[in-house]
Amino acid sequence: MDSHHSTPSSSVSFVDPDQYHAAIRGGDHLLSFLERGEFRAEVTTIEVGRVMLQRGYENLPRLSSTGMPPNKIGILGWFGDSELPIVRGVQMRRGDWMTLGPGMQSHHRSPGPIHFVTLTLDADNLAQAAVDMVGHEVPVVAGQVLRPPEHLSAWVLSVIEAGIHATETAPGIFTSPQAAAALEHALLRSLIMSLEGEVRKENIPHCRRSIMVKRFEEAVEANFDNPLLIPDLCRIVGVSGRTLRTLCQEQLGVSPQRFLALRRLHLARRALLHADQHSATVTEIATSLGVWEMGRFAAAYKSQFGESPSATLRRPSGILTQPVSDPRKILARSA
Repeated sequence: MDSHHSTPSSSVSFVDPDQYHAAIRGGDHLLSFLERGEFRAEVTTIEVGRVMLQRGYENLPRLSSTGMPPNKIGILGWFGDSELPIVRGVQMRRGDWMTLGPGMQSHHRSPGPIHFVTLTLDADNLAQAAVDMVGHEVPVVAGQVLRPPEHLSAWVLSVIEAGIHATETAPGIFTSPQAAAALEHALLRSLIMSLEGEVRKENIPHCRRSIMVKRFEEAVEANFDNPLLIPDLCRIVGVSGRTLRTLCQEQLGVSPQRFLALRRLHLARRALLHADQHSATVTEIATSLGVWEMGRFAAAYKSQFGESPSATLRRPSGILTQPVSDPRKILARSA
């Protein structure tokens, strides 16, 4: 398949988690819970031919639920000295890469500031590139943890850093077909070699538990305009209350009740930030999300976000993204 080499690179900073998630285009971020604090994130994106390279930073502890499109594959890794996340209930270790399979859905729990990198492309493009480079297709199983040899992992990161460094020192370099083709080839080869490395397999029961928690999340999303009771959600998911508590603690790091409370608070904040402050009211927005005890809601909201719901509603709307003047700031960030 022919490559196309016309998409430029970009580096953008964010203070709105929804806009940040929308910028990570290898997958779809379905929801995110943040610890209290001012959110900051930065993403550098380079698209060369068939491959998208993204390197990013986020500053707050976070629980997120993500889904890959049905035609996309890739790998996800972490770098720097920060503590690594728990993904699909599995603690990642230094040197781990996770495969991102078509349609894969998962939960990520990061303990604080974190740096990540992803390589993604269409599944058909990977299959063709693998045949061209190594003579056969390479398997991509959603959620597998790869442990390439240390020298291979170092080589993959060096290729990625070289691409990022090129955009820093020579903006627009990858509008050149020759430069784009060279980086695309290097990224494809490093991706394919990583996929053929050692695998730390996810056992079947563990995978099933992740699927059941996704079913719980879907039941929550589908019923937010109704009273949400844990026994009703247990019946929808098909598990006992005790099992649901165990599943949520393992996969989400919180109880089912806490998950419901956090999801409602974050949905309320999103609605307040985007509402017309001249016509909308806090009560109207809160009740649309099933909130009836306004005093308790206001106290929980202020505890979570550091301001009252009415203060959020009064915030002036503005641009919540901006270019990063120096992409190397991503590496320099700390807690």
